[in-house]
Amino acid sequence: MFSKLMAPFNSDGQNLLPSTVLFVLGLVDLLRGVLHTFFVHWAVRTFAKLDLSVACQDQLTLLGAFGISNLLTGAIFILVSIEAAQLSEYFLLIIPCSYVVGAIGMRTSGVKPQSAFYGRYFMMAYLGVCLVTFVLSRLHP
Repeated sequence: MFSKLMAPFNSDGQNLLPSTVLFVLGLVDLLRGVLHTFFVHWAVRTFAKLDLSVACQDQLTLLGAFGISNLLTGAIFILVSIEAAQLSEYFLLIIPCSYVVGAIGMRTSGVKPQSAFYGRYFMMAYLGVCLVTFVLSRLHP
């Protein structure tokens, strides 16, 4: 399984940039998953700025569910970056495309954010890293 030097750590390997970035994003998603599940109250106060005076437990449950998906994507990103490095650049394109589709879906459903949601700035950087890395990996194969 890990008999050869893993893609993100093999400077001679193809797909070094996208697989390394995807590996790091996997670690970031694992951290996000831990924060959204085990430190949900701290995450609400620090980043989400949600009004918990209404449907508190429902909001925390949804944030925790999002954390579970972060744990899943983090593990998948790390596994892909190591075992299927050639797919890394495509994952880096799929990530922002998924968020665009999700944003369109929420808008067409009439969902509009009302909280400060400071995490959005982090997510813009996260998605920007995905796109820039994808473009660079296509320009310099």
